Amino acid sequence: MKRWQGSCIGALLVLLIGGGPLIFLVPFGGAMIAAVPPVFDRLTAYVLCPDATDYSYNDFGFGTPTTSSPSGGTGHYTELTCTYADGSQRVFGNDEVGIKGLAASFSAAGICGGVAVFFLMILAALIGARLVKPKETQS
Repeated sequence: MKRWQGSCIGALLVLLIGGGPLIFLVPFGGAMIAAVPPVFDRLTAYVLCPDATDYSYNDFGFGTPTTSSPSGGTGHYTELTCTYADGSQRVFGNDEVGIKGLAASFSAAGICGGVAVFFLMILAALIGARLVKPKETQS
């Protein structure tokens, strides 16, 4: 076996073994990012207004019933206000903040997981190439 074959086998094994956990890591990692409000708010603000100098969140209607039923749920509304260098402001509504914030959370989890698997794949390729001893040719 040649060194490049050992390298390919090592990388393929890590890709097969490490690719499966990404199916678990992306949804749960994205949910964990979304569950930490300071991280989620900062990530959402960066995605919606990356060139803003400041941002603030306004929450409205905490505890407001969403239905006329007394046993119905309650909800709230969130607005993101971004302030730019020239003093102008832009307001993003609840739908845009929620959907794009969750998309950014899941994307960040996927990117982090992909980078980790890629790093381990390169490491396994190097180890696989080092472990293979090429056959000596007789002269």
